[in-house]
Amino acid sequence: MDLPTIARAAAAGRAAIGVALLAAPGPAARRWLGDVSERPEAQVAIAGLGARDLALGLGTLWALGGRKRAPRPWLIASAIADAADLVSAVRWREGLTTASGAATAATAGGSAALHAWIQSELG
Repeated sequence: MDLPTIARAAAAGRAAIGVALLAAPGPAARRWLGDVSERPEAQVAIAGLGARDLALGLGTLWALGGRKRAPRPWLIASAIADAADLVSAVRWREGLTTASGAATAATAGGSAALHAWIQSELG
């Protein structure tokens, strides 16, 4: 698989996660956050996270689709957002189950590294 295809797949996955978090914040985040995801105040933050991921995913796809568009800023922003998710999962891990905290840290860390690598290779 070539690098632009990997970048498109990552962006599409991010956008899909964003749609799920926006459309059904409670159920979409339940395995991640547990019962707190059903609380309205948590759903505000979950939906905001969904909007962030949808915007980053669609922006990256848009940038990858044109000759004169630069995907690099979108990929850097995605890496920064994922790094923030990783730091948050570690910093407030006592609020998560062990499995959820580990899964969040691994997913966010892996995605941050993937986006950092893609942007460095696409130049």
